[in-house]
Amino acid sequence: MTFSNVISNGMKNFLCPVFFFLALCPLKAVVVAGANGGSDNANNTTSAQIQASLGINGAFYDNVISYSDAGAVYLGWRDTVNGPVAYALSEMHITFANTMVISGVTYSVSRQSISGSDLAVLSLTQTSGIMPPLPVVVLASSTPSVGSSIIMAGFGRERAQMATTDATVSDAVPVSGGTGYTTNATLEKRWGTNNTIGFGVFNRPTTSLIINGLTTTLTGSIFSTPSTGQWLTTNEAQAVSGDSGGGMFDSTGHLLGLMVTVSDPSAGGTEAFFGQETYFTNVPTYKSAVDLVTGGALVPEPPVSALALYSLIAMLVIRWTARRAIPARNGVGRAASPKLKSN
Repeated sequence: MTFSNVISNGMKNFLCPVFFFLALCPLKAVVVAGANGGSDNANNTTSAQIQASLGINGAFYDNVISYSDAGAVYLGWRDTVNGPVAYALSEMHITFANTMVISGVTYSVSRQSISGSDLAVLSLTQTSGIMPPLPVVVLASSTPSVGSSIIMAGFGRERAQMATTDATVSDAVPVSGGTGYTTNATLEKRWGTNNTIGFGVFNRPTTSLIINGLTTTLTGSIFSTPSTGQWLTTNEAQAVSGDSGGGMFDSTGHLLGLMVTVSDPSAGGTEAFFGQETYFTNVPTYKSAVDLVTGGALVPEPPVSALALYSLIAMLVIRWTARRAIPARNGVGRAASPKLKSN
């Protein structure tokens, strides 16, 4: 499928709520402006870089996972009468896949729409009951106000342009939608930042779209040109083709939304240009319905059976290491203890 051109850059100027019909292809990796989004570096690709750049705990970044031809956000797991079940949020317009791999473990997947919207809950099961070793992501309960700072993270197409090396020199190029970036077929996971926008004459924080026949409440952001002197430090982000299911988070790591589509998807959504908008399913609108499916409070770490297995492996490693150290007693004396050192 290809993007519809029904949404324009001026969409936020319409009175809200506004309903549009969209035919979507999945969105993929966020494009980041300036040096941090360059195809020749690995900036903005780890949770540690979120900590270093933004000064916040970036553990939530690890919960943005690959699913089908796009992405999802892992929430946590709980025990049920049928055994442990893990949950993730994604989008209904993404091609359904009945399996997902997390940390090398394959899970069976079932999917259901939330409140008749494009938002979907994925239920994950595994025959051995091993649950993903990831933290819990908390669903935001309040819609972000206009102008709120957000962090975007998704999988997909890599920006084609290399990074600028001068804070005053843009690395953007002419594209069919204006000035911005093209992408290539290389898929990657990347994060960036932005701020939420308002819709309509009353500058409301949400709007409504009909996405593949499913009415969905959305928030949005706009891809702004970095200020002079900011091209080496900006994290300004825009979604491109394939980023669907990627997360939108606040500074505490709470999940505010999932990327779903963009305005004026030039070249099938494979380009990002300044002035273009990204739209997100508004998670707070659907939190109560999601909680009914997941049971609300979820567990971050693997179940006891998995922890026992990990403990057994650790114990065997320790014993093997100890046996390797025994011959040293026949030399100078007791084998030396390993020294602690900082990284």
